Amino acid sequence: MIHLGKTDCNPEEVGYNAQALESLDKHFQALIEKGTIQAAGYLLAKDGKILAHHSMGKQSAYEDKGDFLPDSIRPIASITKVFTTTGLLQLMEQGKFFLHQPVADFIKEFDTDMHKHITVFQLLTHTSGLKADPGNFFEPYPEQWESGKVNKKNWIKKTLTGPLQFKPGTVWNYCSKGFNILAELIARLSGMDYDIYIQEHIFKPLGMDSSYFFVPDKVKDKVCMASPWNKERLKFTREKIPTPSLFGGGGILSTLADLCKFGQMMLNGGTFNGKRILGRKTVEAATKPQEKEIKAYNWQPHIFDDSFKWTCGLGWEINKHSFLSDVTYDHEGAEGAGLFIDPKENFIFVGFYPDPDWHGEAWVSPLAIAWSGIE
Repeated sequence: MIHLGKTDCNPEEVGYNAQALESLDKHFQALIEKGTIQAAGYLLAKDGKILAHHSMGKQSAYEDKGDFLPDSIRPIASITKVFTTTGLLQLMEQGKFFLHQPVADFIKEFDTDMHKHITVFQLLTHTSGLKADPGNFFEPYPEQWESGKVNKKNWIKKTLTGPLQFKPGTVWNYCSKGFNILAELIARLSGMDYDIYIQEHIFKPLGMDSSYFFVPDKVKDKVCMASPWNKERLKFTREKIPTPSLFGGGGILSTLADLCKFGQMMLNGGTFNGKRILGRKTVEAATKPQEKEIKAYNWQPHIFDDSFKWTCGLGWEINKHSFLSDVTYDHEGAEGAGLFIDPKENFIFVGFYPDPDWHGEAWVSPLAIAWSGIE
């Protein structure tokens, strides 16, 4: 069964071919029937209007919690990084730091011969040389994520433990822990805990009323569960974690509609419903190539093959797929979440496709279908 959420217009009103929506629904339904993914949801917006808001599949992989609905809540994992980016850039606009400033100016653990030249810019562009996320090199025996060993006093040192993997500024090396450091920088520059800052300066002004770091008990039944980690994550409270900054690389739970509000703010040049989140020039800086065709070794089967290059903005990934407009920027999240923004077509795609594994037919193919409807 396909569930329909709130929309603002018929697809044809904004120059969109509704047949593409039928194709998207059939594509996702086929993946659910095969067991490739548990559920799917997507929201498409064009010219500032939501033209489609669909969901299908099951809410939980573990018990009967009913259907996955358009307003179901999902962990968005690494899409959190663009919220961290936005919060930090707000503070840059206030003159609290400059992009190429050494992190050591604010965090004493970086004041070592190895780390003192790492800049805020390099953390934002994944070029700091800090260790990539476990599994990013398709290594057969990846390190485990930290668990049970981190506390408020030692977590930054643990983040910096071991040698750098690359010379800072030379290689794109996907590092979620670097965004935890940026979250800590937000906390120190603003005087507010990271999660509170994001709530007050992004969620609230955008009206993202169904977005959380810690989900209230009254809406926990609305959270879609696709993995044991989802169940464990739902138990977290502010009192049970060492610091909210550890969520800077991936800690938000949200909905399709809330992510669309954030995307529309970016597409509008930093404003939404009369609320200014970022300046227009700051949005342009975040979403233009800051690192062009830089060497990258993550997520490819032949490690250290110099043929793979990457282009990124500040926190955002750019021009990832050849069938999208070349100005399209995005971020995706583990276990199936994507936010893609196309300024050329004034188009937003938000998608959830819950499953612990990556599937190209769930993560990539729907983008081609969605963009095919633009007339």
